[in-house]
Amino acid sequence: PTGTTCTGAPQTPATALMKEIMENQCFEMNVKVSMGKHKESCEADADLSKYESEIEQARLSYFNKTLVLNRMQIWNAIIEKMIQNDADAEALKELTNQNTELCEKTLKVLKETRELQDQITDVQKERLDLKGQIKKKMQEINELKQVKENQGEVQQRAKERAEAVLQKYQKVTTILQNVLRGIILASKVNWRDDPKLRDIAMGLENIPN
Repeated sequence: PTGTTCTGAPQTPATALMKEIMENQCFEMNVKVSMGKHKESCEADADLSKYESEIEQARLSYFNKTLVLNRMQIWNAIIEKMIQNDADAEALKELTNQNTELCEKTLKVLKETRELQDQITDVQKERLDLKGQIKKKMQEINELKQVKENQGEVQQRAKERAEAVLQKYQKVTTILQNVLRGIILASKVNWRDDPKLRDIAMGLENIPN
């Protein structure tokens, strides 16, 4: 004989058998828990936790299977009702069509969402890649700037050395001019009458007549 489930749907033999199996499993778990109470405290606590977990898994499995059976029963009832050609069947068909259309729209939205998420992921990857390229280019610019600064420092040092050499040369030249001037003056020679001395004297400054 068939009864009814807690949801009000007719209880089939398969449902009754599944319920009986679940009840037997729960009973066995309870027996194991009761037997575990006679063990030592540490082992009893571990076994109790294990049995409680198994009982919870059995309850969850029973709930899921019962839910699946109830849904199957509901769908069977819906299909049987839709086979009938009355007003309720037409309304049910219309509702089913709307539900199917809604499911299709939902799947379409989910697909578009996944595609959009993929596009966002691609954009993020491109952004990271561009960021890496910008960082690399900035590093190259900084290195080039550093090279130019180093070149500028080298050029500045070369210029300073050249100026120092020029100043030293000017000092030596001045000393030589003064020495040569002193020699000419000390020789009491009229340098204007001697072409060679005149050429030399023309390169000197402040030579008295």
